[in-house]
Amino acid sequence: MTTLAVQFYDVIVWLHVSAVVVAFGPTFAFGIYQAMTARNHPRSIPAALEAQNVVNRMMVTIGAVVVLVTGIYLAADRWDFGYFFVTWGLIAIIVLLGLTHGFFLPHDRRALAAAKRDIAAAGSGEVEFGEEFNRETAASARMGPIAGLIVIVTIYAMAAKPFL
Repeated sequence: MTTLAVQFYDVIVWLHVSAVVVAFGPTFAFGIYQAMTARNHPRSIPAALEAQNVVNRMMVTIGAVVVLVTGIYLAADRWDFGYFFVTWGLIAIIVLLGLTHGFFLPHDRRALAAAKRDIAAAGSGEVEFGEEFNRETAASARMGPIAGLIVIVTIYAMAAKPFL
């Protein structure tokens, strides 16, 4: 008879990978649904930005903290903090948390306020988003792919473990 042996380490690996998916997976769609909402349903853009803010504040933040804590456990248990992929992972998760709270959330808050003002100014007419909204969303649109690239390169580093 074959028995299934699951080690605590394996459970932590599962939790680590799951936290990456939950935290960062939704962020890859932010630009798409924001652009589609602005184009097709501009009066709904505040709802889309509010949802994005909740995802960033809750899912990204909590997920990233779980990634950080489980990553530290995994490195301490089986690896060494001197390995490239471990160092890269630690730096990446700290940078991503910094970008979330120091860049994306402030820009999104300003974009939300500008969108609400632009919608109110339009009254019952067609909504035209102003310079502030466009500037704030453009900044996030430029930084989003960089954050996404950090996530993708980090997944590669974790899977391939280069320089091992």
